Amino acid sequence: MRQPLVSRLLRQLRAVWTDEKTGPYAIGLLLTLVLGALSVWQPLALRKADLAVYDLMLAARAQPPQSNAVVLVGVDEDSLAAFGQWPWPRYRLALLVEQLQRLGATVVALDVLMPEPDRSSPDVIAHERRRDLQGQALPTGPSTDSNSQRLAQAMQSMPIVIGSYLQFGPSQSIPNTPAPVPAGMVLSRNIQAPLSWPQPQGHIRSVAALTQAAAAEGFTNALQDVDGKLRRVPLLLPWPHSGDYQPSLALSALLLSSPGRQLHLEASPAEARLDWNGRQIPLDRSGNLMLDWRSQPPTYVSARAVLQGTVPPESLKNKIVLVGTWALGLGDLHLSPSGAAVHGLVFHATVIDNLLAGHFIARPAWASGAELLAVLLAGALSTWWLARAGVRGSVVLVLLGTAGVYAGAQALLVQQGLHLSPLLPMLTLVLTSLFLNLLKYGVAAHKLRLRTRDLMEAQDEIIISLSVLAEARDKETGRHILRTQCYVKVLARQLATMPGYRHLTVSDIELLAKSAPLHDIGKVGIPDSILKKPGKLTPEEFAVMQTHPLIGAQALERIMAGSARPEKQNFLDYARQMIEAHHERWDGTGYPHGLQGRAIPLAGRLMALADVYDALVSRRVYKEGFAHEQVRQMLIEQSGRQFDPDIVAAFVAQEDVFVRIAHELADPPEEAAALAA
Repeated sequence: MRQPLVSRLLRQLRAVWTDEKTGPYAIGLLLTLVLGALSVWQPLALRKADLAVYDLMLAARAQPPQSNAVVLVGVDEDSLAAFGQWPWPRYRLALLVEQLQRLGATVVALDVLMPEPDRSSPDVIAHERRRDLQGQALPTGPSTDSNSQRLAQAMQSMPIVIGSYLQFGPSQSIPNTPAPVPAGMVLSRNIQAPLSWPQPQGHIRSVAALTQAAAAEGFTNALQDVDGKLRRVPLLLPWPHSGDYQPSLALSALLLSSPGRQLHLEASPAEARLDWNGRQIPLDRSGNLMLDWRSQPPTYVSARAVLQGTVPPESLKNKIVLVGTWALGLGDLHLSPSGAAVHGLVFHATVIDNLLAGHFIARPAWASGAELLAVLLAGALSTWWLARAGVRGSVVLVLLGTAGVYAGAQALLVQQGLHLSPLLPMLTLVLTSLFLNLLKYGVAAHKLRLRTRDLMEAQDEIIISLSVLAEARDKETGRHILRTQCYVKVLARQLATMPGYRHLTVSDIELLAKSAPLHDIGKVGIPDSILKKPGKLTPEEFAVMQTHPLIGAQALERIMAGSARPEKQNFLDYARQMIEAHHERWDGTGYPHGLQGRAIPLAGRLMALADVYDALVSRRVYKEGFAHEQVRQMLIEQSGRQFDPDIVAAFVAQEDVFVRIAHELADPPEEAAALAA
């Protein structure tokens, strides 16, 4: 009971899909639903494409002027050449910090992790020598680290932010002390639902002497998207196993440089916002700020110039100075949305510059719903339009529609800082147009195939009818026509596999087979007294009989003269050659022209063997049919004399097929008896 129901349902669905009226709407609806689902559950490839479109739109965003509040100090190749390899002894970092203080820097942020003792410190070296060379069982940690103490002393003389790194996977580090935050920082929270922010499980911090001397500590984590580029950055993250929140290195440095250190976090299930100093900073669902990358890099100074005192006195005054590695070999590089590699210091500087400028990029809570609605509207409208429009209308819709959707999304991003992805609405227009036009083409092609099939069937029936008319006057049967047609096709197919006949195409073989039934059409011009004479023809009568190839060929030539269709000319030309040349012999003793060898058209050479084979194996008025083995021997003996040797070879290769055709299409007993009577 279920199987017939399923079958009927499948037939109805197929009828809907293939129907010229309902098919476009069904295809358009299905595509729209699929693309709508993809806008909610995006696969990886689609997410990457979406990010690429975002980067393209972002490149046109008008950028506010650089804040000039940040200066980068990098340990670059010149610094390494002047002072030695990295990491430097911490007393040298202390000298760098002290020099920055003398130059008037407001805040210094060290984008450097120093979790182990400084192994260039003399007391650390002495400790390790006693452990390694004398085998003394000493405490695991050194009692002193004069280089780290030297840096800690320098850090206490001015506001210093030191970097840390939060770990989100399994971690052995369990925080036992809270991280220092900028003095006076207050974070109030209005969280309406549990946050989906990542929860750190551990951290990597500098040694205690340095973290205790710092004015603040900030994490340096950066968030890479699926394509490896940096577009977002967390500003606040929970401190591991604590209810407190830790600011990033950039935010900590900015708070230390500003008297306003009041933060307020507003969070709902859909979005979050951080209020600071009159600015409403939009955050995504994971608490990240979308970066508005600047084309102009911040001011940069080499650490070598600072240590050697060659920096202009006013260049660092009242600046936030970010210190970190800059040399390419030290590996602190990240991909920006433009594809350019930028240093980690530029990343932190971009965060500070965005917060100071107050111009932000946000993805609002309603963005996903708006994108889904755009997909559904684009699918519905394009389906409605394309079901009525032609190819030109489809092209106009795709060009104007995709350009309009992209321009609208880009205008929102450039002018309002709102990010809505145009990718899926654009894909909806393109794919709907593509599939609906393919459907229209398929329906039209199917109709054309049906009409062509009907015409070809009608043509074949007319050809068979004409040939049967000619054969009927000669007391032959319609099955003789079918048999010779099959023999010609078999021979032509076999020839196409042999050297020298590779030019024969499937179309050529079909045309040769179609021509076969007309080979004796010229017999309609032979008088009945000759054509139906039961006895042997006189020489005069035989000469008249030999004119039937010319009669048929001349009739087709008159038809060809009035035809302008190349495909029809091709078919009629094959038929004319077969009619005129099927009684020619390979040795040149045939009629009507006495052609020899390859001067005989191929169509005539094929029919010569097919006609003789059928005449020999079939029972006729004047004889019994010969056995296949006898006929095979006769044909082989006539190879190179009456028949083309290549065609005889093709016959030998396919003789089993010939036997089967002769058996399957044999004349019915009653018809054969009537012929023999």
